[in-house]
Amino acid sequence: MNVPAGIGLQIAATFFFAVMSALVRMVADEVPSGEIVFARSFIGLLPVVVWLAWSGRMTGALVTRQPFGHVVRGLVGVSAMWLSFAALAFIPLAEAVAFSYATPLVAVVLAAVLLGERVPAYRWLVLAIGMGGIVLMLWPSFSHASVGSGPGPLIGAGLALAGAVGAGFAITQVRHLTRTETSEAIVFYFSLVASVAGLATLPLGWVMPDGRVALILAGMGLAGGIGQICVTSAIRHAPASVVAPLNYATLIWATVLGIILFGEWPAPLVIAGAMVVIVAGLVLIWRERRPAPRIVASRPEPPAGGCASADSPGEAPPVQDDAA
Repeated sequence: MNVPAGIGLQIAATFFFAVMSALVRMVADEVPSGEIVFARSFIGLLPVVVWLAWSGRMTGALVTRQPFGHVVRGLVGVSAMWLSFAALAFIPLAEAVAFSYATPLVAVVLAAVLLGERVPAYRWLVLAIGMGGIVLMLWPSFSHASVGSGPGPLIGAGLALAGAVGAGFAITQVRHLTRTETSEAIVFYFSLVASVAGLATLPLGWVMPDGRVALILAGMGLAGGIGQICVTSAIRHAPASVVAPLNYATLIWATVLGIILFGEWPAPLVIAGAMVVIVAGLVLIWRERRPAPRIVASRPEPPAGGCASADSPGEAPPVQDDAA
C-alpha cells in the first residue's frame, strides 16, 4: 500500500478522463458516435496491453472463466459509452459529466433488482436525495425547451442520463465478474468487445478523418486508456474507500476545460444538482465502507480446578472478501 501514490493516480485518472471527454466534445458534431467508440476502445487498448505486458500480467488478463459474461458486460458498457458520447454533441462538457454521477445511485436499485441484494433503508434514503439532485440537473434542459431554444439540451440530458443508467447496469455485471475474474481481464475484454462493437457500426456510415480529427481521435483513445491504467493502479496502491470519492474531481477538470476550450459555463442549477448527487454518493461510499461491528463470542469459564479445552470458542479473526 502506498496511499499518496494511490491518491495521485486517481486524481490523474480523473484528469485523463476529463481530457478524453473534452476531445470527444470537439469532434462529436463531425464523427459518428460508433466511430468515436471504436477509436476510444481500440486505441485505448494499446496502452493497456503495453502496461499489462510490461508489468507481467498479460497472461492473467487473457485467462477467463466467464467469456460470455465479458461479452454481456462489454455490450452493456459500450451502449452506455455511446449514449454518453452522443450527449456531448448537445450539452456542455461539465453537464454531461455531472449526469454521469447518477451511476452509483442507479447501481443501488439494480443491485436489489438484478442481484437480489438486500438494500438497507439508508440506501433508499440516499437514493431519494440523489434523485432530487438529478431533477435539479434536468430542470434547465426542460426550461430551455419550453422557451423555444430547441430540443437539443433536453435530448442531450436524456442521452447523458440514459448513459448513466447503462453504466449502472455495467457495474452490476462487473460485480458479478469479480467473483472469478481479475481486474486486468475485465479491463482487457471490455476494451476488446467495445472495439468490435464500434467496428460493427462501419456500415452505418463512417467518415474519413482529416489530420486534425485523426489526432483528436488518437488523443482521445490514449487519454482513455491511460486513465483506465491510472484507476486500476490507484486501487492497487490505496483502499477503494480512499480513492473512490476522488472520482468526483472529474467535474472540476471538465468545468475548467469546458470554459477554456468551448466557453461553456454550466448552468447554476446543474452544478447545484450535481453537488446534491455528489453528497449522496459520498454518504453512500462512507456508509458502505464503515467497518461492520465485530461480534466476539463469549469464552466459557473453565471448570473448577481445570483448564479451558484447546478448542474452546474464542474471537474469530475477521475475514476480508477480495471482491469488496
